[in-house]
Amino acid sequence: MNINLNDLQNKVTDLCVLFSEQASGFTETESLLDLKQELADKTARFSAEEQCLSIGIMGQVKAGKSTFLNALLFNGEPVLPEAATPKTANLTRITYGEEPRLEVEYYSLEEWQALEKAAAQPGDSAQAKVARELIALAQQNQLNVAQKLQYGNVEPLSAASNEELLTLLNQYVGENGRYTALVKMTHLYLPREELRGYEVVDTPGMNDPIQSRTQKTRDYMAECDVVFFLSRASQFLDQSDMNLLSEQLPGKGVKRMVLVAGQLDATILDDGDNRASLAETEENILTRLGRGAENKIQDLVNQREQRGQTEIAAMLSEMKKPVFASTFAHGFACLPHEKWNQAMHHSHSELTEMAEDKWNNYQFTQQDWLRIGNFATLQKAYEQARADRQPLLDAQRNSIASHTQEQWQHRLQLLKEAVESRHHKLKTGDINSLQQQTQCEQRIGNFDMLLKQHIRQNIQRINQATSELMASLEQQAADYQQVHTQTGTKSIQRSRTVSTSRWYNPFSWGSSETIWYTDYESYQFASSADAAEQVRKYAQRCKQDIEHKFNQLINPSTLKHELKASLINVLDTKSEHFDPQGFRTILDHSIEKLKLPTLELETGNMADMISSRFQGEVKGNDINALRSTLADTLRQVFQRLGQSVRQGENRLCDALKTVSATLASSLTQDLRNELDKLKHDFSQHQQQLEHYSQLLVLIEKNQQL
Repeated sequence: MNINLNDLQNKVTDLCVLFSEQASGFTETESLLDLKQELADKTARFSAEEQCLSIGIMGQVKAGKSTFLNALLFNGEPVLPEAATPKTANLTRITYGEEPRLEVEYYSLEEWQALEKAAAQPGDSAQAKVARELIALAQQNQLNVAQKLQYGNVEPLSAASNEELLTLLNQYVGENGRYTALVKMTHLYLPREELRGYEVVDTPGMNDPIQSRTQKTRDYMAECDVVFFLSRASQFLDQSDMNLLSEQLPGKGVKRMVLVAGQLDATILDDGDNRASLAETEENILTRLGRGAENKIQDLVNQREQRGQTEIAAMLSEMKKPVFASTFAHGFACLPHEKWNQAMHHSHSELTEMAEDKWNNYQFTQQDWLRIGNFATLQKAYEQARADRQPLLDAQRNSIASHTQEQWQHRLQLLKEAVESRHHKLKTGDINSLQQQTQCEQRIGNFDMLLKQHIRQNIQRINQATSELMASLEQQAADYQQVHTQTGTKSIQRSRTVSTSRWYNPFSWGSSETIWYTDYESYQFASSADAAEQVRKYAQRCKQDIEHKFNQLINPSTLKHELKASLINVLDTKSEHFDPQGFRTILDHSIEKLKLPTLELETGNMADMISSRFQGEVKGNDINALRSTLADTLRQVFQRLGQSVRQGENRLCDALKTVSATLASSLTQDLRNELDKLKHDFSQHQQQLEHYSQLLVLIEKNQQL
């Protein structure tokens, strides 16, 4: 059953107005009215976030991600700008906005210092090269980096139109933009109806010199409903792609992964010279690249399974059958000629000329372009993600509705009991017997001692359980100390001298020349990003386990039940002047208002201890240093949490002592307030009896929302 949350919210609002008018004399009405705002908050969150379908795009720079997105979402219009070079590529979020605007997130000073450290490293690794280019770009634009970064990380920027926004964007992400070097992430808001209900996450395609940016990419990818991984068919799943898959994929969270062999038109152009027809060319490409993809992806699956990362291994398995596609071919089939850009015109010209020269004057058809473009398959994957999302949305919507119904009935029941109690006293009692109820106040003071006893017992349970839990978590740290190595390849320019002597040419005897060629060398490396993620996982595991145990021991419902039972026991419930129903109602409602503490821990970003020392690929002896740093960091995480737990114990004790000091006086005051209200009701005896009878009918009538 699908619930309309707006209809539910309107009904709750109307009922709250009704009960605020008819039951204004009861404190229980306030709790009922609070439900309106609680539902409004949940509905707003659900509408703004949960219903947003998140689309992630991964791939190297120049893999055609922006063109792909423009074709998939905007009918080929150039809405999204293209990344210029690896050094300018950053994480970009694109969402709907009422007006065009941009939010720019800069590096922190600490992150910039880490970048400077990476730039100072010897060698020509991708990380060091990009870091040097960014620093050179900042110097070229004469930026005072410290001054620019010290005022906060996020800067909002507005524009009068989409065109003005994209022009402004070039200053922050353009290849030579004034502030490009300092930008870590951008959030683009566009007033495009196609973006309503969607979030597009375009990831940087590079070995990032800033560890925090790699982690931010992982965090966003974990929230995506569907991720398209783009790899150029001409260099399908090369080593850079495989490294990117290893580095940026999150440990969990991605619902659907689609491997796209893009720019198929360029590969057809390369391969077609050696084939007799378009059909033979396509068959050769699809067979060759498909077999290679299956083998390479299976290697990744095996690596993840060996690490115990079964979720990501299962998700990677879905990528064994790539989708071959071409945004240009899709444009040839679907866009009018005047909307083709220069690159499309050039590609179309070369393809048609080759077909005429090599394939016996073959003419491409509309069906050929649609098949090569293959956007119907991509659209199907996209729509399937939406379909998969819908049951989850329905479940979340129904959960909000059922929780609201439960809370409504619970709070309405409290109001009903209060009304029944007051109606009963008006109908059967008199003002003198009500005065006798104040004798209960004399015995409430005895409750303090019992309350303190309960607090001591709870603290003892906390101390014992925490000691056992911390011992267990300390042992579990060993599970997070694993640093797995991977195999990478690097290209090396080598040369050799060859003789150019010819027997028939005496003048050439003894001559030679140098020939340069590219060789490839394998090496072992560990990922600093993986080590940092191990720290985050361990910290999160410890945090969740400790908070769960604490909040289980200080369970508000259980503690409130114990308090009620203890207080009833110390009162003279056999007295002829004691009204058990009336007193229990006041007692229930007084204890219900208590704000009992929960434990929340902050671990900080301990992974910075990894990223401050290691960036990107870690090789040679540095791998052992990474392992040592990881083990030391995990120990410090455990020690910091231990300190937080002790501080949390003190806060819990102080909070519970406050409950002990104030509950008795609060309950006494509630009894006095109730007596004052009843005295007022006796002055309008018959009128109030009728009002309470009508109110009970109203409550019974509105049990169901």
